Amino acid sequence: MKKSFIAKTISIILIIILVIGIGCLVFIPELYDVFKDNSIDPFKNHLLIYKVAFYACYIICLGIVYKLIELFNMIYKKSPFRKEIEDSLKIMAVMFMILFLIVIVKSVFIPTLLSFVVALLCFLISLSFYLLAEVIKAAIKYKNEVDLTV
Repeated sequence: MKKSFIAKTISIILIIILVIGIGCLVFIPELYDVFKDNSIDPFKNHLLIYKVAFYACYIICLGIVYKLIELFNMIYKKSPFRKEIEDSLKIMAVMFMILFLIVIVKSVFIPTLLSFVVALLCFLISLSFYLLAEVIKAAIKYKNEVDLTV
């Protein structure tokens, strides 16, 4: 399948996001302090569990971006009806569910409306990726049946 201009652009943007994200991994405490509200404590004053959860969310987000890049490459270089695509979608669904759980636990200790909205979005995105994986699974099954009958 030939890549369209939009697909190439999105793939390049995802690669740029991944490279910048990996580069910023070292500067997370400074970036956190720059973009936080004045009422929120600096990164160094938070509990260790909060810092670990923050880093975990960041690394999971980088993993999701990497899986999206991988997914784009699989779809456009090979057939979209492959078991690897279904597996990648399910892995991303699990990653979003882990993000949901981390944000919900964080919301118990530091309740904000934004945290609940982000948690809800992560939950809905997780369900969407899982649903899409199941649709791809069914499509693979139907395609294999059609291939066998021909």
